[in-house]
Amino acid sequence: MPRLYPGMLNTAAQRNDVLDLGAALVAAGLLVVVYTGLHGPYRILLTLGFTCFVPGRAIVVNWPRMARWSGAAMSIVLSLTVLTLLATVTLWAHRWNPLVLFQVEAWLSLAGLGVGIARRHSWLPEPMVRWADSWPRAGTR
Repeated sequence: MPRLYPGMLNTAAQRNDVLDLGAALVAAGLLVVVYTGLHGPYRILLTLGFTCFVPGRAIVVNWPRMARWSGAAMSIVLSLTVLTLLATVTLWAHRWNPLVLFQVEAWLSLAGLGVGIARRHSWLPEPMVRWADSWPRAGTR
């Protein structure tokens, strides 16, 4: 992300930080509620928030081209798609255990969010990938 001056991020990066922090808090909150065995409306709301946003946000934060469209909207679409796919696969494999599945997804989402945040703030190097549109064109230098 471009910086306005050293130590300050632009508004898009700040907005992404808020979305990532919110997603991390929802995932961590869900893990705390599940591990402590609490039940009630907070657990339901955290599960709904997690299902609709967190795994997709962990994907979008690590896939910058996807975030160009709409980071929040793509997070919702990817979350619902990935969670439905994983639930279907575990059901077909006769390994259906929704509580364990949510825990694994929450831990993986937290890891993905952490890597994405670290990469955005240049704590980790960018992957060495050349996209098709970054190759030199014929006849140009």
